[in-house]
Amino acid sequence: MYMSHPELNQLTRAEQLFDEGKLEKALEILNDWSQFEGLNPQQKSYFQFLKGMLLVFQHKNEEVIKLGVELLKEGQILNENLKSFDGLHFTITGLCQAEKFDKAFQLIEKAEALFKLISNIPKNILLQREVRLSLSKAWINMHMGNVALAEKYLQWIFSLQKELGNTFEIVWANTLMGQIMVLIKSRFDLALEYFKKALSLAKKIKFNHYWVAMCHGFFGIIYNNIGELDNSIKHYLKALKVVKGFKSDFWESGLLNNIGYVYCEKGEYDLALEYMEESLLINEVQSKGVEESLDSIISVALKKGDNEYASKYFNRLENIYNKKKDSYIEFLYNYNKALILKRSSRIRDKVKAEELLKLVVEKDTLHYDIIINAYIHLCDLLLSEFRINNNCEVLDEINHYITQLLTIAEKSHSYRLFCEIFILQAKLALLNLNFIAARRFLTQAQKIAEYYGIKRLSMKISHEHDELLIQLKMWENLKESDAPLSERWKLTGLNNQMENMVRKRMIEAPKLLEEEPVTIFIITEGGTPLFSHSFIEEKSLESHLFGGFLTTIDYFVREMFSEGLDRAIFGDYTLLMKSVPPFFISYIFKGNSYYAYQKISYFIDHIQMEDTIWQNLLKSFQINQSIRLKDIPSLDHLINDIFVEKTLDLKYSLA
Repeated sequence: MYMSHPELNQLTRAEQLFDEGKLEKALEILNDWSQFEGLNPQQKSYFQFLKGMLLVFQHKNEEVIKLGVELLKEGQILNENLKSFDGLHFTITGLCQAEKFDKAFQLIEKAEALFKLISNIPKNILLQREVRLSLSKAWINMHMGNVALAEKYLQWIFSLQKELGNTFEIVWANTLMGQIMVLIKSRFDLALEYFKKALSLAKKIKFNHYWVAMCHGFFGIIYNNIGELDNSIKHYLKALKVVKGFKSDFWESGLLNNIGYVYCEKGEYDLALEYMEESLLINEVQSKGVEESLDSIISVALKKGDNEYASKYFNRLENIYNKKKDSYIEFLYNYNKALILKRSSRIRDKVKAEELLKLVVEKDTLHYDIIINAYIHLCDLLLSEFRINNNCEVLDEINHYITQLLTIAEKSHSYRLFCEIFILQAKLALLNLNFIAARRFLTQAQKIAEYYGIKRLSMKISHEHDELLIQLKMWENLKESDAPLSERWKLTGLNNQMENMVRKRMIEAPKLLEEEPVTIFIITEGGTPLFSHSFIEEKSLESHLFGGFLTTIDYFVREMFSEGLDRAIFGDYTLLMKSVPPFFISYIFKGNSYYAYQKISYFIDHIQMEDTIWQNLLKSFQINQSIRLKDIPSLDHLINDIFVEKTLDLKYSLA
């Protein structure tokens, strides 16, 4: 018996509602199993699949798993291996969304066996199911630490794009690769490309609201990580608008909380609390994530300085702790109690806060964000103690926690924090009048910020390094005069840096002008000049400076570069040097170093990419012969474009 036209129209209506993003109304129809009576196997499988995807989009994991189990049993009874495979696919997907990757992994072998039993279906359907299996494998392996294998599965899917066409599987593959770049590799530039591609493809397919929301949500995460907070909020709000349309409590609550944290970073605490309280209301209705919402609100209230407000929500967390007494609630309770005690003016409360924070950091947990914050608060407390008593044992303890913090920052791929810790270490080194160490930490910090595309932070670090070089003589005088700790403390800006880390303040990028180019050199690692080009027109000045530059470069190579430094200042000029074996590239300029850093990086990338330039440089190196600009026209064009015309869109310049 086949469906009547009214019944068929009803299910088609559900399909249309799903495509319009009205998931709740579509689900009302698809939940009525009587609608499936009379369907032929292909029709029934299609609408069952729609229901499964709808539940996935709403993050109703238990219902996704339940549907998967039902489809698996139904397929086994009917001896329909394709239906059984689809059921297992939904079960695996539900487990993955619930972050039960170990259980999902255990079902992969069964899914592979079922896939091999599927027969008598069109080739394109078989390929589609194989791709879905690979997506599950990529998802599971990504979260179980087998990143290379996950990427391998995704690259295989990308190779089939022409054959598959614009499908949700291709969109899904791009979002998974984007997540690898964000969550594991912190390659935010590459992540943006994958999510841009995913969004572009999502706009061309049916049932795309979930993918559109996910892309904008990850844009929000990416821009937040690189310090572009206004962009982050813009994309989070776009995602929230879509999610409110298809009504997913899980996604809505998470987005509201994330938006709150970004507003907190901007210092807009009232707005932050407004979004976080809305998130809490949703979590209370679904009885999930309430403790996390309370933790967020307490954190923001304390940063706002409203202790009474924070205590109100802490009391709610304490009530949950007294009822549940599980290890996670205890972990959250100890952390938040420490933060409240830390705000007290009483010494005994600060001592108790320190004790609780030490309990938190010793906890074996994957909640890296709280562990990181606990370490930062510990360092803050100890720095305050050190400032009062100047006890070297306290400083040793601070350095111990900084080392631990660096380890966990690397483990959790928190590279923005990594840079902030290096800045903190630079200021501590400066406090102890160790200028070389201070400069080395700033050099390392900028390298990391540049590599991960954290542009605002890179600008801040570059500016701080410039200022340190300018003030170096002053610091040397302080060392000679044995200046007191109080004077050095004020000049280092330690308080401000620690406050930035505690409060997670928005990165304030200094306003920097582009530098004035003077000369660029290519020198062998042995110190022999191979190529030079001057941007100064006055020949007398050029002649006067040339010898001095070479002397400075020779000293820099021998004495400074080996110390891990990349720049020096002499008079009105700054020397910036980078290694590209078997050469050193040296750039002399006047002014700020940030844009100079971008240009020399771009220059190095392109002399290696352009075979004509690179091979000529290597040949000249081998025969120990200098190069003239007219000998390599493409080098002339590259230098002109980067340093004179400035027509190139430098990869890391701040928009």
